[in-house]
Amino acid sequence: MNIFEMMRSGELHPVIFFLTIEMLAIAALCFLLARTKGRNRLLATLTGILPGVNILALIYYVGVPKLEGEKP
Repeated sequence: MNIFEMMRSGELHPVIFFLTIEMLAIAALCFLLARTKGRNRLLATLTGILPGVNILALIYYVGVPKLEGEKP
């Protein structure tokens, strides 16, 4: 059965569908930003999945500076 037919018939609520897509997209963005800035990727992904916290996590990872490498 098509996802859109399931939403139309009421088997799948549209909010659940779009919330899932939004959570996955923001988690992926948080992961990519954490990887490029040298931050914890697992923590970034987990905070990107949590609804409500994910927008704040995305704002944090956009604004946080890049970590400098360790100097010997």
